[in-house]
Amino acid sequence: MRTQVAAIEFGTSKIVTVIAENGGFNRCDIIGSGTVPYDGYQGGDWVTPNRLAQAVYNSISAAEKDAGTKIKDIYIGVPCEYIHVKHTEATVPIRGERGRVSEEDIDEVQDMAANVFRFDRHGGNVIHRSPAWFSIDNGKRTMMPLNVQGQNLTACVSFIVADQVFLDDMRSLMDSMGLGINGFLSSSFGEQLLLTSIEDREKPCIFANVGFLNTEVSVCEGDAMVYHAVLPMGGAHLTEDLAQAMEIRGDEAEQLKRCFVLGADRFDLVNPPEFYDESGRRLDYKAEFVKECMKTGVDELCGMIQMTIEDAGDAVLPRSQVYLTGGGLALIRGGREYLAGKLKRPVKVPAIKTAKLNSPVYSSVMGLVDLIFDSIEQRSPEQDTLPNRLADGLRGLFNRR
Repeated sequence: MRTQVAAIEFGTSKIVTVIAENGGFNRCDIIGSGTVPYDGYQGGDWVTPNRLAQAVYNSISAAEKDAGTKIKDIYIGVPCEYIHVKHTEATVPIRGERGRVSEEDIDEVQDMAANVFRFDRHGGNVIHRSPAWFSIDNGKRTMMPLNVQGQNLTACVSFIVADQVFLDDMRSLMDSMGLGINGFLSSSFGEQLLLTSIEDREKPCIFANVGFLNTEVSVCEGDAMVYHAVLPMGGAHLTEDLAQAMEIRGDEAEQLKRCFVLGADRFDLVNPPEFYDESGRRLDYKAEFVKECMKTGVDELCGMIQMTIEDAGDAVLPRSQVYLTGGGLALIRGGREYLAGKLKRPVKVPAIKTAKLNSPVYSSVMGLVDLIFDSIEQRSPEQDTLPNRLADGLRGLFNRR
């Protein structure tokens, strides 16, 4: 039996609504999508709140038209600026038969961690609870502690908390459109689980999602996000620097930015477009000046990412893999290699194996969809066993209407 869901994700420059199905031979088929540009958010506020409702309506309508179906209820991805990550450790005595870890022990140690923050697991703003690792008697960290013998079980548990202001905005907005809300989930968390395997996450891995107006840096370990930060710089700032330096329009500067090839020693311009002033006269510019402008902006962005990774401290390892997503840097030729050189870490642009929306620009919305199907499967009695929950990498707490 195929299951159909709708989801909406808010980037810093676009709203994406998708209608997806799973079942049969495919994990996920996108049967309809609607991408609409809008002014996004900065510093936790919508840039143009009076235009938000129309942009959401247009995105949903476009997805419905593409899929040939109507949306009655929808899952909502909480953007990076509206989430906070907390994690803590807790220890409980192992009470399972013959001193072996039971499902009850694993639930108890995670509940104990929740009690440290006084979270209500059935309400509030907690949208995900997930373990980064378990340890028996302070031994080796593992994600599969079930039936291991010992005296005490320790867990590091992460909680993703959504801002109430975003939840309230969405409830009001969807009410006005006559749509029900199935749940709130973190698009960033879904992206991490989609693009990495549990083997990848045995050690901490770093995500750098360079968007239009901001850059999100997060660390994933086990089945959890253990560090999260949002930087006030993205691809738009590189475009703006070029526009100001050359006195050209933003769309022209964006076109010019895509002509750059980033190298370790130099920045090259390949087939740059010609620009004209209002009188139709071609604008002359010095290529070296433009290259230096671009280099200054890219170096600033890479430096901010590097400092943020350093701030993560013990959450990362010296050779932790970096996954580069978003369109702000990954779509510039040489961007991955340049960032790797600056960070002195391996950097990978992960591929999304889907016929539609397979660009790094759409990795977060595809992660959101994958997270939704994980959650649905775990609510099925035949799927809701501890090994399945841990192997799938999710302990979600839906904040419902």
